[in-house]
Amino acid sequence: MDADKDVLLEFYAPWCGHCKALAPKYEELAELYTSKPTFNSQVTVAKVDATANDVPDEISGFPTIKLFPAGKKDSPIVYEGSRTIEDLATFVKENGKYKVDAYEGKNETEEGEIPMPDAEGMGEAAKAATEKVKEMAGEATEAAKQAMADNDDAGADEHDEL
Repeated sequence: MDADKDVLLEFYAPWCGHCKALAPKYEELAELYTSKPTFNSQVTVAKVDATANDVPDEISGFPTIKLFPAGKKDSPIVYEGSRTIEDLATFVKENGKYKVDAYEGKNETEEGEIPMPDAEGMGEAAKAATEKVKEMAGEATEAAKQAMADNDDAGADEHDEL
């Protein structure tokens, strides 16, 4: 378990009806965090089949959801709220180290709000970066071709190709 990230972990049983009902919501919750690189680097949403794995914590029912805050993995917080995406995201925001608000698109720590990058103009920047990479790749290809030609011109012995 990543010590530097808030980890929301669901302990489930494959035969559990409540777990099956939660599964699509839990997947959607995970997508909220993985879709933004900043959030993805701060929060992990995971699940483990408690019937097929050794689990270190006592599990009294399914699903059991616990938050293991960054830097405090020895003190997990048991989730006891409703099983909605919004309530689970609020639980992570209120109890996690980074105070990530997956619905509002920001994270807040004790020091205050961490500014999120402005998405405006990123499409043009991405296009320009792609063109620059293509240009550099073309230059590298030409340099390699020239080096091969120079090597051939220097009387290099021919060799067999496999």
